[in-house]
Amino acid sequence: IPNIIDMNRGDVLVIGMPVYGGRIPQSAIQSILKLKGNGAPAIISCIYGNRDYDDALLELKNEVEARGFKVVSAGAFIARHSIFTQIAKDRPNSQDLKQAYDFANLSQKIILDTEDLSQIGQLQLKGNFPYKVFNQLPIYPTADDTCINCGNCAIKCPVNAISKNAPRETDAEKCIACGRCIIECSVGSRNFRGDFYEARATMFQNAFSVPKTNEFYYVDC
Repeated sequence: IPNIIDMNRGDVLVIGMPVYGGRIPQSAIQSILKLKGNGAPAIISCIYGNRDYDDALLELKNEVEARGFKVVSAGAFIARHSIFTQIAKDRPNSQDLKQAYDFANLSQKIILDTEDLSQIGQLQLKGNFPYKVFNQLPIYPTADDTCINCGNCAIKCPVNAISKNAPRETDAEKCIACGRCIIECSVGSRNFRGDFYEARATMFQNAFSVPKTNEFYYVDC
């Protein structure tokens, strides 16, 4: 892999990844392939929409450790669901942000107080290996007749699922339903639609409306 980024004990990797279907998107994993840890400490986190993060945090830890980092702490944070936006619509809130601040401070303390990171134990996380199979829901944003064909959604899509020549359509095979195109659309044209989406939205609202708490893990020093 060209342009390898070498890190060392004096560096700290802080990395956060989104969760889709209980997994880290492979398109996001690609962003860390050029990192080489050389024993540098890492603080990892995943962000999910109040359903479950399943194997995602474990997957991220394994990917980071495979690149030579020592993971000292991990956090699973709640945020508004990217597809069913009524779920956790007020997250992160002030308490979430305080917990994130405390998580960062304690993680920093572990790193500063540990003379030899190679001697600390393995961070134990929730999750299973082999990882759960990612099942893509047949839900993806499309544009309605108000679309002005500006192409901004195509430019901002992180997985190139929208053609600049036909921005009203979405490649269902590539789309990860992150909702960025909806946020970036200046005229409010793009959104999730359809009977299947509406049915799943009702199901999610009934099943996952109770607020969950952030979870934190720290290495045993």
